[in-house]
Amino acid sequence: MTLAKLRYITQHIGFLVFTYGGFLQINLGQSIPCLSCPFVYSCTGFCYLMMLQRALGVLFLPLNRAFSGADPWSNIADNFLSLLFGLGIFSVLVIVLGKSWCGWLCPFGLVQDWITRLRRKLGIRESEILVRQKEKLSVIKYILLGYLFIMPVLAGSGVLPVDFILAFCNICPAKALMPLFAGDVQYIAMDFSTRVALGFSLALLIVTAAMLIGMFFKDRFFCLFCPMLALMNFYKRLYLLKLAKEPMACHGCGNCRRTCSLDNETVYRERVKSNVYDADCMGCFKCVEGCAADKSLLVKLGPFKVFSSSRRYAARI
Repeated sequence: MTLAKLRYITQHIGFLVFTYGGFLQINLGQSIPCLSCPFVYSCTGFCYLMMLQRALGVLFLPLNRAFSGADPWSNIADNFLSLLFGLGIFSVLVIVLGKSWCGWLCPFGLVQDWITRLRRKLGIRESEILVRQKEKLSVIKYILLGYLFIMPVLAGSGVLPVDFILAFCNICPAKALMPLFAGDVQYIAMDFSTRVALGFSLALLIVTAAMLIGMFFKDRFFCLFCPMLALMNFYKRLYLLKLAKEPMACHGCGNCRRTCSLDNETVYRERVKSNVYDADCMGCFKCVEGCAADKSLLVKLGPFKVFSSSRRYAARI
């Protein structure tokens, strides 16, 4: 079995488990490092970004006059411990599997891959993004991560309406698209309950439409902006499952660059360092599979080699 086939099977199993596991009463918690959308009522594990926003919002909620209690600082301490507990679980999951959560298990990532397959079936060529353009676009995910941190705190402390506690979730295209797989269409409709809800629902539809167009013409387009990827980058020195390179074995063929869905240049250009886990890498390891140089690229779990590039393997696939 090829690595691509194994990844394809794993992605679909992950999609079924994360999207429909709730029907079997499976509960994988609220610290999953991929876009397993909590707005899917049959979801079995929640995207950590939602828990993080909610925890940050609730953290300062006792200081909000509308929700203040007799001992606000004690409540803040309890909320802080809850925040640390969720962060601890998320950290362990990311450290063990690295960004393979994005490339192998993310349900929304698979939806993007389905859209890519449709484009190829129609014979439409993928659009190209220049390196300097990609670098500018990639900054957006860090801006969204900052937005995701700041808005819940402001909402929890009473500066903004409580709707802003889930500020990113309210504009995330996964919220609009993933519930459709469970037959739920309510998030692709306008919400007129309040002005803030109306604004968020309109923004959600606009962002989703823009992302759908982008995902159709560019592989994994949303991943360029995903704050989950930005958050995971803070752990990149700690990953156990990682991508490594033996620069002296590289022939410079460029297969790694051509096969990368996110057009990463780091793997191709690096000629000194062994760590080539790019900030925008999603851990699919297609570059390792496509590399035509023996043992030039490797997937490692700690000190152990899991998979390495091979001229014979690349020629076979």
